[in-house]
Amino acid sequence: MILFDRYPSLKLPYLKLAQVPTPVERTSAISEWLGRDDVWMKRDDKISPIYGGNKVRRYELVLGDLLARGKKRIVTVGGLASTQVMATSLFGRHLGLPVTAVLFDQPKTRFMQEAMLTSLSAGANLVYGGGFISTAWKAWRAFGPDAYFIPPGAPNPLANLGYVDAMFELAEQVARGEMPRPDVIVLPTGSSGTLAAMAIGAALLGWETEIVGVRITLRIAANVLTISAILNRTWHFLRQRVPELRHFRMHPRWSLFHDAIGPGYGHPTPDSVAALPEVQRLLGASGEVTYSAKALVGLKALASRPDLHGKTILFWNTLSSVRPSLDGVTPSMLSKELQRVYGAALVA
Repeated sequence: MILFDRYPSLKLPYLKLAQVPTPVERTSAISEWLGRDDVWMKRDDKISPIYGGNKVRRYELVLGDLLARGKKRIVTVGGLASTQVMATSLFGRHLGLPVTAVLFDQPKTRFMQEAMLTSLSAGANLVYGGGFISTAWKAWRAFGPDAYFIPPGAPNPLANLGYVDAMFELAEQVARGEMPRPDVIVLPTGSSGTLAAMAIGAALLGWETEIVGVRITLRIAANVLTISAILNRTWHFLRQRVPELRHFRMHPRWSLFHDAIGPGYGHPTPDSVAALPEVQRLLGASGEVTYSAKALVGLKALASRPDLHGKTILFWNTLSSVRPSLDGVTPSMLSKELQRVYGAALVA
């Protein structure tokens, strides 16, 4: 990690998972839809042949910590369509670690069906949690002294450092002339650890770049107070381990875009459904209405703002375009409870 080279005093367990740097390129495939041809994209969808997206950089530190602690299995929690659960299941299999994932309800979509079968194909033990309280109870019951718990989004300070490092990676690409320095970076945000870490990274670089999170979850979970708390915890975690940062005055620049979420987490909106073909066109892989489609809705709105005309905008893609084969995996292999969920009427 560039982070370790930049701050040699930083000593943390680390497991190499990512193939970096990930490419930066123009979003030419959707330029007509965006209404401009000068928007860039950082392709973290291609970060690993196992599974892409924003969990890979985070898991280099999280799973490194797991192995250093000698844990033998993973317990995690996520929605029925959780990309985190998919990533945890696939990388757990890669490490030979059993994974138990407790899944809470969210609107039923085709991507949800794919997500459940993907996690099942990786050998994860999928448990239907239902509501948040019963999900928390079932996750607690699955836990034990040999288990390592990964919460939804893995927004802890250790994991977040993966995206401080990602900003240093981007800075090297800018220095090499692969793209201009971005004035704005746009990404979907839920648990918001990635957003907070990028804001820290930009501040450490001395950039005036604003990190804009397209909110995809309820305001009670992603707001100025919650994200500031995540950012401050992450900054404290890093500064305590890097003596030369003790007196650094950080001025992170970030904001939230609130107009894409619609009724709530995972709920399709007319705009997000209309954006799904654009995700396919941009990445060459199907999108979903929870993160990727709503992120493009936010990106389009931001790209059309008069104050951002002539500004360099970078879309940081956090969805995986790497999808494992589901040959031989059928819904009948799910538990009875999850079979009923899988067969429910779809909203998108």
